[in-house]
Parts: sequence; C-alpha cells; structure tokens
Amino acid sequence: MHPRTYRALEALPPEERAAAEAAITRSAARRAMPAGQAEEEEVIRKVREEFPPLAIDPELAKALSALRAERERQGLSLSDVSERTGIDRATLSKLETGKVTNPTVGTLRALARALNKQLSWSLVDEPAGAGR
Repeated sequence: MHPRTYRALEALPPEERAAAEAAITRSAARRAMPAGQAEEEEVIRKVREEFPPLAIDPELAKALSALRAERERQGLSLSDVSERTGIDRATLSKLETGKVTNPTVGTLRALARALNKQLSWSLVDEPAGAGR
C-alpha cells in the first residue's frame, strides 16, 4: 500500500478505516483476476485514447536542445544550473529531454538567464498552405 494511502487510512475513524481497507482488499483481489486485469487495461486504453500524452512542440524542443548545448558548451552541470535557477536537477533534466511538454515562460527565461542568454521570439508568416 502506498504510504500516502496508509496515512490517509490512519486518519479515519476505526469503522471507516475498516470499510476502506476491505474495499482496497476487494479491489486488489479483482485486479489480480484475469477479468479484472482486462477491465483495468480497457479503462487505461480508453483514457489514453481520450487524453493522449502531450507531445512537445518541435520548435520548443529545438530551443531546449539549444539551451542544453549552451549549458554543455559553458561546462556547466545540471547542479550548477540548478543552483543558479532554483529549479531542481530532475526538472532541468526533464526540460532538456523534452519530458516537460509545456514549460512556463518564466521557467524558460530563468534557464536562459542562468546561461547569460535571453529568450527571443519573432512572428513569421506561415508557409503557403499551412495553418487552417
């Protein structure tokens, strides 16, 4: 059982805790059966179909790759950049590898600033036939 679940159960009155523990046990037993596993897999499939994982924008990925290359060019570790930005190393790593699909502008600015760089945007025309 997950520690947070255990702590939540501990906070319940005894009769509610017993009922919750029984429900958790029944649910675990059902998921252990082939029919329960198939049902769980179907629910997961439907959720992923309705809410597909976000993919990172290609231009954002390119910018993050450039920031990583600049960090490496300057000989800075993720720990160095973490100290400069206040962003933890794991998050910085996820940013650089595109696992954070929608970082805030503030986060991107902090990362650029830590590398003595500035973000710049420009508005350009779409190629003919692109867009709508």
